[in-house]
Amino acid sequence: MLNKKLIAVTSAMIFASNLYAGDRLNDVVVTAKSKKQLIDTAGSTSIITADEIEKMGVNSINEVLEETVGISRGVNNSSTFGRKTISIRGLESKNSLILIDGRRVSGSDAQIGHSDFQYNWLPLSAIEKIEVVRGPMSSLYGSNALGGVINIITKKPTNEIESELDIKLGRTSHSRGGNEGDYSIVSSGKVNDKFAYSIFGQFNDEKLTTKPSDSNATELEGKKVKNVMANGWFTIDDTQNIEISLLKSDEKRKTVDYDNYYDLDKIHAAITYNKEFSDFAFKASLYTTKSENKIEQFAYTHKLSNTVLNTEAIIDSIDKHFIIAGAEIRRESYDKVYDTASSNAFGDSFSYSSAYLQDEIDITDNLILTLGIRYDKHENFGGEISPKAFAVYKLQENMRLKLGYGHGFNAPTVTQSSDDYQFRNYYAGYGFDGDSNLKPEVADSYELGFEYKGQDLTFKTTAFYNDVKDLIDYTTESGTEANPICATWAFGPCPFDDPISIRQYGNVDNAITKGIELEYQQDNIIDGLDFDLNYTYLKTEDKETSRELKLKPKHTLNAKISYELPYEIDSSLRYSYTGNQYDADYKKLGAYGTAAMQLSKKVTKDLTVRFGIENLTNKRLDDDYEYQLRSRFYYAGLNYKF
Repeated sequence: MLNKKLIAVTSAMIFASNLYAGDRLNDVVVTAKSKKQLIDTAGSTSIITADEIEKMGVNSINEVLEETVGISRGVNNSSTFGRKTISIRGLESKNSLILIDGRRVSGSDAQIGHSDFQYNWLPLSAIEKIEVVRGPMSSLYGSNALGGVINIITKKPTNEIESELDIKLGRTSHSRGGNEGDYSIVSSGKVNDKFAYSIFGQFNDEKLTTKPSDSNATELEGKKVKNVMANGWFTIDDTQNIEISLLKSDEKRKTVDYDNYYDLDKIHAAITYNKEFSDFAFKASLYTTKSENKIEQFAYTHKLSNTVLNTEAIIDSIDKHFIIAGAEIRRESYDKVYDTASSNAFGDSFSYSSAYLQDEIDITDNLILTLGIRYDKHENFGGEISPKAFAVYKLQENMRLKLGYGHGFNAPTVTQSSDDYQFRNYYAGYGFDGDSNLKPEVADSYELGFEYKGQDLTFKTTAFYNDVKDLIDYTTESGTEANPICATWAFGPCPFDDPISIRQYGNVDNAITKGIELEYQQDNIIDGLDFDLNYTYLKTEDKETSRELKLKPKHTLNAKISYELPYEIDSSLRYSYTGNQYDADYKKLGAYGTAAMQLSKKVTKDLTVRFGIENLTNKRLDDDYEYQLRSRFYYAGLNYKF
């Protein structure tokens, strides 16, 4: 006979429905769709808590993630105005699927050159935790989860209505700009037995930074970000409820030359129905993500749209099995719209249909086997099967051995896979065309891990190996075209009279990334002193050239010390080290380290004040780097709950 109470708890855990503060299961990995605690979950997972985020003086998701094991900062193609992306286990940023409360949000980096627009969807104060699952997750999430999944889980309401105001003001140690103001407000709670809500709002204003050598050039672009998110939970009866969510973001990027270089408008809307039956639970979710990215310089707009219908059943009535079964339909579209009529305008779309199944099996008291498989049918390239097999063996009560295999894929984007798509940069002298014959990028990944979790000590080590095939890039030159600029050039001899080189998207590369991840956490080394350390060794190889992949550091280390000072002042000191790596021309870039600190004091039970410094040593990178660090940054802030 099915235990209905267990079904109710599990349903809440997986679907985040009716999940009030008193019922939170913080050590359960929602992203992996598991009922196990973290130590028994298949795969390699890190959880970043709201408390850890509060100790960072950062303002975007990618900056939060940079201190996580297995993750390094980098760029997609090349950086513009200091933009950075993140890489999981040496794979590109486009291979990391970003979710908000389990729902995918549109990534821009694969369709819009030099973009990092997927990291500013919501205020950091709205985050309860971030789950980072490293390794292929295509068996559950399909395309874009080749490298891993980043699930941003927002704060859920408690039984009481609570609100908080957070303010941060900061300035750099120079006069070239970069000062910042960040203001956010949160309100949530249970209004009555039928309705609960959460609302998040943010305004962030970061001034642009000019280059030290040229005040008329931009080093780090300015940003103005406005984010609003509203969630509501409607209880129909004891067995069913409806959740709605609306997120709207307006972001403007500024450079020295353009006050409105990019105008980014993003919206994410969702409705979810949850039902508990006598022997299983069911969820149906419909959501859409849209973004319009207007470029003032070129007078056109990138329009991206992603609409998903997902249904999922959770079955816990079969002894020693925990089964997730789901089906999904997704439609993705892209339009390039010019302010005036242009032959370069473009629009296309394609659709997926998918089905997936995962079974978490208690083989014995000491052995858990997780098997998963997903089939994706793509309108253009056909079908893709993504299997997963992972075993967790209990060596002792607090020690686990983990072994797993997964297959992941990343489908070509609308622009890459359309024969009608063309891009021409006549000033730079190149262009490229889409290709409907593209195949998806695929990866076969293997990992072996050991985990120990004691009362105050946690230790993890994982060895991983990724064999990536059919990477999508530009093929060699496929032809040339006359440059039309000179036909209207009226400023003396035309400097653009050479034909432009045309390239085509293609599956051109295979690569291997492998390495070792180490995590060590010790609480109460002495009373009130906690220590965290993680280290990643990464070895990459482009199998076509036998060279290392660019901007993939071999060594990455992050350390943090937290200590309670006299007068109940909480302090934290963080250090990050990035090892040698290669740029696009295979020039070796030097290693560097940065440090940061924060002091915080709970003045009353409702008021907390803090002061911190990021980039304590004012580290500046060589100009050969395709990204730059923010200079020494001082900030002060307060958080008031009411």
